[in-house]
Amino acid sequence: MHNLVGRKLKNRYLIVEHLGDGSTATVYKAVDTRLGRDVALKVLLPHVRDTTRKRFFQEATAAARLNHPNIMAIYDIDDDGDTHFLVIEYVEGDTLTSLIPSPVETVVRIGRQIALALNYAHEREVIHRDIKPANIKVTTDGTVKLMDLGLALPKEAKR
Repeated sequence: MHNLVGRKLKNRYLIVEHLGDGSTATVYKAVDTRLGRDVALKVLLPHVRDTTRKRFFQEATAAARLNHPNIMAIYDIDDDGDTHFLVIEYVEGDTLTSLIPSPVETVVRIGRQIALALNYAHEREVIHRDIKPANIKVTTDGTVKLMDLGLALPKEAKR
């Protein structure tokens, strides 16, 4: 996908930095100019098929219902013409990948927060489906944020 840095989506989200690429989406840091806060935009790649796009938004809708301090919030699902995207909480910090190895006390503190987030999601019938160190961020104050719930799946969808 061409780089969207400098572009404004929906005349609201000013894209300021490219953060990373995945198989179906590119993630950018942006400024919500209406609310004056940093957000992350997960922009679907143009080659993504309609069925994948539909599933992506269904799964994001399920994840957006979750409100927990250890789960990255999904603020909005939108499009700007042919550009389809999620607006998600922007979190400064390091992924768990970069913190391996860590002292036992740190591992226990991080593990507890991950367990609380997963328990909360499972109690609400949402399964993450992609738990890995790269999808767990630890902020500078030690708060854990479970990321990439765009892959979350309502339990009933698996039946």
